[in-house]
Amino acid sequence: MPPKAGKGGKKKAEELARKAEEERLAALLEEERLERERLENEEEEKRLAEEKRQWLEMEATRMEEEKEEHLPLLQRRAKQLIVEQGRREEKGEWENFISCTHLPDFGQDSELSTFITLWEETPDKDLEQVLKETQQACDVIEGLEKMAAQAMGRKEFELAEKFRNYMTRLRLLIRFKLDHASAAMLQHLDPYLDHKDNTCQHSLATPLQRWGMWVNTTKNVRIKLIEYPNLGLKTDIPRTIILQTVAVRMMHFRTDLVSPFVSGDYFTIGGVLFIECLEVPERPKQIKSHVPDVKDSGVWNYMPITEAQGEVARQSYPPIDAATGQMQTVGVPPMKVDWILPADVLIPEGTSPNIGWWDERKGVGFGEWNDEGITEITLEEREGEGRVLSFLTMHLTALAVLQSRWACFPFVSWILQPMGPNKAMFSIELKGNFLMKFEIAAGECRLLHPAEESLRPLREKPLPPTEMLRRLKYYGVNLIPGDDDADQISTPKWDCRAMLKTRELENRVCAGVSALAPAFSICYSHLNATLGPLDATCKIVQSTDYQAPPLSLDEPTFRTLLWRSAPTESDLEYVCLGPPALEAASQSYISHELGARMLDKEGTDVTPPLVGLETRYFPFTAVREIADETAISRCEDSSPAFTEAVRTLMESMRLFSFIAPALTPESDA
Repeated sequence: MPPKAGKGGKKKAEELARKAEEERLAALLEEERLERERLENEEEEKRLAEEKRQWLEMEATRMEEEKEEHLPLLQRRAKQLIVEQGRREEKGEWENFISCTHLPDFGQDSELSTFITLWEETPDKDLEQVLKETQQACDVIEGLEKMAAQAMGRKEFELAEKFRNYMTRLRLLIRFKLDHASAAMLQHLDPYLDHKDNTCQHSLATPLQRWGMWVNTTKNVRIKLIEYPNLGLKTDIPRTIILQTVAVRMMHFRTDLVSPFVSGDYFTIGGVLFIECLEVPERPKQIKSHVPDVKDSGVWNYMPITEAQGEVARQSYPPIDAATGQMQTVGVPPMKVDWILPADVLIPEGTSPNIGWWDERKGVGFGEWNDEGITEITLEEREGEGRVLSFLTMHLTALAVLQSRWACFPFVSWILQPMGPNKAMFSIELKGNFLMKFEIAAGECRLLHPAEESLRPLREKPLPPTEMLRRLKYYGVNLIPGDDDADQISTPKWDCRAMLKTRELENRVCAGVSALAPAFSICYSHLNATLGPLDATCKIVQSTDYQAPPLSLDEPTFRTLLWRSAPTESDLEYVCLGPPALEAASQSYISHELGARMLDKEGTDVTPPLVGLETRYFPFTAVREIADETAISRCEDSSPAFTEAVRTLMESMRLFSFIAPALTPESDA
């Protein structure tokens, strides 16, 4: 007979059944709760979507009305800008006309093509005449560089590329002509020989180029030095060169004939210095003439004619191993060079210049600047000479003082302040506490600071903004960043490439800011650098008192202007004046879900909402609540050439993409 179930087993079964029922009921309740939340979320999403739709519709209507309201003003200013630009062009053409220059009109393709073609077809002349012609070609290149810079400022990129193509042809032609003139000199050395000691050394100079040639005609081991006082060059002679019948040619061009359009790690300052070893062809032999019944019938000069007639043959230094194709540097002494730098080269006091040689081992057309093999670099001021750059080089080829392309990036801070009618001062701080100041006027700008002697021409003569930036790079200060520079200045805590503003946003912001320049002080915002590619900020305050002292960057009356790009086609791009709470923001970051966010010191999110703001299309209308009628009328009545100069300068410098973050950015990525 089986045992009876105990009371404990029955209670346990009942307990399990009760728990199962409770779990079933709890699951049903949870399912009902989740369904209720889903429906509530759907309703909320629908409500928010409808709210956003209504807001977008209302704001789109408002913006269309704003555009229509300002259309007459924009049209009037656009026409006035064309008139002002035409006047400046006419003035420039008249100045060129009365200068009686022999240079072609850079704006006329026919004149440029004719100038280059005729020079190509002109037979080679003596060295002095060729140097005059290459000087003229250098003047044309300088004019074309100005035209290309101005075309870039007007966003006429095809025109700028056309000017670059002309410059490339001229640069190649300059070297070709000088090679042929040098070859002719080496072929006919007698007129250049000093018959007292049978030496050969010749030099010539023009404003933008220097040329010198020393020919080893004696193989005299006591010769230790080649010196060209009129060229500002001095070199010693390595023993390996003394023992060969070679020529050493030195050429300095103030324009870069090697890498003007190469986007590598460096750009050249002070021009390019060529030091090359050239083969010396066999000199003509004299053969006595035999003419019957003539006592002294003279002599014949016997000269071998080869396929290389009219061309120079360069010798590699250091030599190339025929078997391996590698440079032989073991046992090859370097050459010491003393070079008096041009006075307009800016090298900050206390810094050591970097010197490189043009390395074409990857093939012609694939060269790059290389600083290996150049040592003992010193720069000193010598009385009666100037700044003398001394160095040892293992490579005799094109040499240059190099500057890093991103040495000035990212910018530390900037501020733009009105100085008078159609005049403003733009100040920008670079790394190393290096401050630069510019005076911007109608269609032009002028350097105010620093007071370096090398920059004196830029302080004396106003230039168009793009031409000013080009000249600064010519002197050694590159303020024109490119996208590739972002990779070089990024840090583990700040990815500059990821934070680059879209070019559309950059252009929109710079155009908007420039319209406010006549009556507002505008400066960088510490939030901007880490907002990402679709949002931008700057600080602004009305400044109509030209006699007031300059504002500081921490002026408490500054307000924040916020630009937002449209993340989708159905969204709006707009600008708005940030609410007062935004002025407490101390940092910004990118959220994958919410986009750009701004926090105060306590970590509170003070980001303006994405929906519900009263937006504007033009910053000009966004700032009306902090501006009076005086400021508004000054902006409306200002010279379009002035605001265009501000726009061009800021857009070329990409101030909203290449500004350093003030604080360590945070991210929830």
